[in-house]
Parts: sequence; structure tokens; C-alpha cells
Amino acid sequence: MNDIKVFDKIIPQGYTDQIESDLLRREFPWYYINDVTTPGYGSNSGLAHVAYDHGTPPSEWYSFIKPLVYSIAEANGHPLTQLFRIRIGFLSKVSDVTYSHNTPHVDFLWPHYTACYYVNDSDGDTVLFDQHLDEIGPEITDKTIKEYTDRTTFTTVASTAPKKGRVCIFNGTRFHASTKPQNHDRRLVITVNYI
Repeated sequence: MNDIKVFDKIIPQGYTDQIESDLLRREFPWYYINDVTTPGYGSNSGLAHVAYDHGTPPSEWYSFIKPLVYSIAEANGHPLTQLFRIRIGFLSKVSDVTYSHNTPHVDFLWPHYTACYYVNDSDGDTVLFDQHLDEIGPEITDKTIKEYTDRTTFTTVASTAPKKGRVCIFNGTRFHASTKPQNHDRRLVITVNYI
């Protein structure tokens, strides 16, 4: 569990406020995705904007968000070697009182850091589990991950509440899950995957 780090206020307040303001503008380009966790599950819908995805042209918002990436790497104490993805996520309020969290998942199938930067104050914790990607076995595919998540009872080791300006950084091979808010209208998170 010592790979989990939480920091508040890693960037100036003005930049923190501007990120929230820009993401809540009517003109911000949000795109519906059927599942915010793993393609093919189809039960964790939400909105997303991919600002950067390794190997594809970045979105027009990449240059605005990129300084945040360096602040995250600096807070973590590891220089940025390679950036894989910056994805901005929007989860809206859920009224189902039996709902606990979205599907446990990993973002990539190789060693990396995952950082969740919280754009606004909300509920809808990021839940971190004791299980890691290497427990699946030598052949890791989308199919074996789905089979693993379907049969595994996940053990929660930490939970991070969305607080504006907070970032939670952890080993990207650790299974984790987002949670839709029940008391706030929206949960905005910028997820950065890097080494």
C-alpha cells in the first residue's frame, strides 16, 4: 500500500480554478463513452475527453493541461519519462443507494503510474484495491482481465475523496475504481498515466 500518495494543492489556485471553469463551459467538448472503466463492459457510462493518447494527435486542450502533468510527476518525486494518456472524466449523479463503485480495472497492461487529479469538490471516491495486474497470470488480455474481475472479490485498501486541487497517485498495476457521486451533481477528474 506504500505506493499510494495523496497531495493537496500541487498547482497554483488560479490554475486550479481555471481548469474547473474551462471544463464546465458549455463549449467544452465532452464525448459519451459506454464504459469509463474497461471497453466492452458497458455498465459504467460517462463522459470523457482524451487530451492526449500516446501515438495520436493531442486535443486542443493538451497544452493547457500539460503543466499539470509535470506538477504531478514532481509531487510524486519521479521525473516524467513517458506520457501515455491524459483523460478528463465526467461522472454525473446517481440515485441508486445500492451502488458502491464502478468496475475495478487498470488503465494499461504494463508498469506505469496512475494519477487522479480532482477538478471539483464532490463525493464519489476513487477506490483502490489490494489486487494487482500481476495476479492474473502470464497471459494478460482484455478477456483475462474481465474473467479476473468477474470472479474476484476485491479488497479495498484505500479510498480518496474528490477534493478540488487534490491528486491521488498510485502504481498503475493496482486495480482501482471510480465512483459516481450521490450528493453532488458531477465528479470531474483528470486521469494521467505515465512513467
